[in-house]
Amino acid sequence: MPLKVKLFLLALIPLLCVTASISWIFVHQTKSLGQKEIETFRAKLLESREHALQDNLQLAMAAINHVYDKADVTDDAAKRQVKTILNNLRYGEDGYFFVYDKDGVNLVHPTQPELIGKNLINLQDNNGNYLIQALLFEAQTGGGFHQYLWQQPSSGKMEEKLSYATWLGKWEWMVGTGLYIDDIEREVVELTKSINQNIEATFFSVVALLAVTVAVIIVLTLAINLHEHKLADKSLKELVHRTVLFQEDEKKHLARELHDGINQLLVSSKCHLDILSHKMGQKPEMDGGTLSQINKAELSLQTAILEVRRISHNLRPSALDDLGLEAALNSLLDDFSEHSQLPIHRDIQLRTGSIDSEISTTLYRVVQESLTNIEKHAYASNVDIRLQSLKNTIQLIVRDDGVGFQLNDIVKKKGIGLRNMRERVEFIGGDFDINSERGGGTEITVLLEMDMKSAKILHHGQISVNEKEV
Repeated sequence: MPLKVKLFLLALIPLLCVTASISWIFVHQTKSLGQKEIETFRAKLLESREHALQDNLQLAMAAINHVYDKADVTDDAAKRQVKTILNNLRYGEDGYFFVYDKDGVNLVHPTQPELIGKNLINLQDNNGNYLIQALLFEAQTGGGFHQYLWQQPSSGKMEEKLSYATWLGKWEWMVGTGLYIDDIEREVVELTKSINQNIEATFFSVVALLAVTVAVIIVLTLAINLHEHKLADKSLKELVHRTVLFQEDEKKHLARELHDGINQLLVSSKCHLDILSHKMGQKPEMDGGTLSQINKAELSLQTAILEVRRISHNLRPSALDDLGLEAALNSLLDDFSEHSQLPIHRDIQLRTGSIDSEISTTLYRVVQESLTNIEKHAYASNVDIRLQSLKNTIQLIVRDDGVGFQLNDIVKKKGIGLRNMRERVEFIGGDFDINSERGGGTEITVLLEMDMKSAKILHHGQISVNEKEV
């Protein structure tokens, strides 16, 4: 795994872990607070219902006190009058009052008169709750509340009911009233749903924020990485360019040393051998073997002189520095045509004026490398070279009628020579384009936009390469 990926993961994984932990803690605490809020909400609603029941029962007691206070234990008329008053008292949609004696016999029930006179002491709701016994206990102990299931008059369904009961000690009656609290559960369910929705929305917001943060980190990382790559690529190109210039300077220096130093020594040695051979040939006592050896030495020196000249010329043609690009190219093309036996059609038309040494060297090396490729791979019959000035542009075209190649196949080979051509042309801002197909030959085009007087490059281009080169 690349180091940059490791560093990126090292920065991203802790962020994800911390965010996940914070999100889990937040959701857990929010749910806990939501549950407490729901319980508080339910308790407040129940408390409000209890106060309402107490108030309603106090109103009912106030309605019967004028009769109850004046009556004695055996006053049946007063009892009937109290029953009638309580039976007629109603509030809300399902609010009424009920009365039971100490044995659990129902005395008043406005909504279910069929229960009057029945002993309901052992009555249980669907949950097994002995509701009459519980209400009697609450009433006899000073008044209290009790929850149970009871049929709701308006709907006919069994619903949760909260009742409050008090005790009429003189007659030993339990008087009570109740409110259905199914609406409380509905409100609690709605509140729970709303809280859960808020938690989900917050959670998704955190996830979305995390996703955006991660995306921003990735984009910034890629942008920084791309910027660093560009800087590194630029630095590498500058380094390569300086290396190429250094190599050219070294080649130039070495070529001069070979030509002006070693080559002159070899020529001087050959002259001395010529003089020695001439003098030795005039002596009658000199045998033929000695003269033969001297002649062989002369031939060896001549061969060495030619080889040194060839090496010097290949390193850095002196004509390129002394006579200019056009003369150097003509010399190169003549030498190539002579040893390769390929006809070269040339059209070199440069304006009068000096061309920068770096540009001249680049164009010369491109032609030299192209000719090497043609000789090695093209199997061509003809070669065309065109170099001309077009306003502020120098155009170089090298064309052959060889076997050609597929660009996609050649890209994979990544030849060193081709890469050098690419870097040379790219760095001085040239356009290098190549067109080739199997059986259709190859054409290389180099374009340089420049001021011929100042020889400065005006723009940077892109390069395609002859991928057939090794």
